[in-house]
Amino acid sequence: MTTVGIIANPAAGKDIRRLVAHGRVVSNQEKANILRRVFAGVVSTNADRILVMPDHSGLTRPASHDVDGRISIEYVDMPVADHQGASTNAARAMVDQGADCIVTLGGDGTNRVVAKGCAEVPLVPISTGTNNVFPANTEGTLAGISAGAMATGIISRDEACNRSKRIDIYVDGTRRDDALVDAAVSTQMFVGARAVWDTSTLHAMFLTRAEPASIGLSSIGSRIMPIPIDEEYGLYIRLDGEPGPNATTVRAPIAPGMISDVKILDWRKLSPGEKIEIDLQPGTIALDGEREVELLPDQKVYASLSMDGPWVVDVPKAMRLLATR
Repeated sequence: MTTVGIIANPAAGKDIRRLVAHGRVVSNQEKANILRRVFAGVVSTNADRILVMPDHSGLTRPASHDVDGRISIEYVDMPVADHQGASTNAARAMVDQGADCIVTLGGDGTNRVVAKGCAEVPLVPISTGTNNVFPANTEGTLAGISAGAMATGIISRDEACNRSKRIDIYVDGTRRDDALVDAAVSTQMFVGARAVWDTSTLHAMFLTRAEPASIGLSSIGSRIMPIPIDEEYGLYIRLDGEPGPNATTVRAPIAPGMISDVKILDWRKLSPGEKIEIDLQPGTIALDGEREVELLPDQKVYASLSMDGPWVVDVPKAMRLLATR
């Protein structure tokens, strides 16, 4: 049975950066409208089933009504999504239930937790969050067509997908967490409101990619060394301590409507598998823009670049391939 999974985060696009910056608010109505387009695209490919993560907002109800009787729609057997880990659990369940491709609605943070559970199943991420480096501003109809084409085998993962990188965070020898785009070490001691917008609190950064047309912390790196998704290296930036040979100052958009001058004390390329110790304690590590890991005394913490992140469908490339078949 060919299956497309749907994970839509109702909380994406609504965090504190609407108050401290000028982040857009993506309403649940708009997300529901996007999903209507996604469902229409999936149905057009003759996929057999859509598998949905349940949520309190019922984001997929209008879309399900649109395609009633034209495709099997099932909900993952799990508690209704009301916390961050639900997206990870939903992705794992979808893999177990035979999902061939998963469409996500959210930002970098949403896709980070989905990637923990999607294994080798490719993602089609649609941007509805705040800092959207990982997900693209993809039209829902095209996202649905691409996901359906992947599920039905019209196009293959090897020809239409890119493999993402990730930053792994190890604490006392055990991988604690990871980031798809950026891991930022902050002098702030508590997770708090999670989002990071004050660059004066940053101690160091690890980037998988640094694209000039992006927004968020990774845009800082793009001002010194642009790194696309397919380059086999990352970037390490130090913002606290003694100046090194590459000291400089850059101006970058670190949040919607917030452009800051950032003093960089040193930077260099980060190779796959290379381990860099994080010696700030106490403090926190923000993963893809949100503080997640607290740094406690006597812990041994280091970051490493991995090339084994999630597979991501290149929608424009997928559509070009479909045009020839």
